[in-house]
Amino acid sequence: MRPRRALGRGHGPSRRTPLRPGGHIQRHAGLRRAGFTGASPAQRREVAPQGCLACGGRPWDPAHLVPRATGGCDHADCVVPLCRACHRGFDDGRLELLRHLEPRFRSELAHALSHASLAWLVARVTAGRWRLATPARDGGEGGQAA
Repeated sequence: MRPRRALGRGHGPSRRTPLRPGGHIQRHAGLRRAGFTGASPAQRREVAPQGCLACGGRPWDPAHLVPRATGGCDHADCVVPLCRACHRGFDDGRLELLRHLEPRFRSELAHALSHASLAWLVARVTAGRWRLATPARDGGEGGQAA
C-alpha cells in the first residue's frame, strides 16, 4: 500500500476562472433540446383510423410535418400517421413523403405552410431531393431544381 501524500497544486480538478460571491454563472455549452412531448389528444384522434401513410403498417405515430421545435403546433392538421420506422426516416431526412401526402393530406400540407416557408416545406417533405428554383443572377432563365 502506498503512503498517502497531500495533494498540492496541479492535482485534481481546476477552474479557469475563479468563482466570485454573487457572480453570475454563464453557460459555455449549447442548450439541449427539450425532451419528447407526446402528441395532443386531438392529433391522436385525427390519425387513429389510419395506418402508416408510407407503408400502411401499424402501430403508427402522429408525425409532425413541421416539428414543434421549428414552429409546429398541437392542431390536428399538423400531423400525419407514420409507423416508427417511417417516422424515424422522415425525421432523419431519408423518407420522401410528398408522393404519399397528395391529394389525401392536402389540408395538412396547407396547415404546415402557416408555420413554415414553402421552400423549407418542399425540402422537408421531399427529403431534400427537391428545392425551389431560384432565379439566375445573370438575367437568364430560372435555376434548376436539385
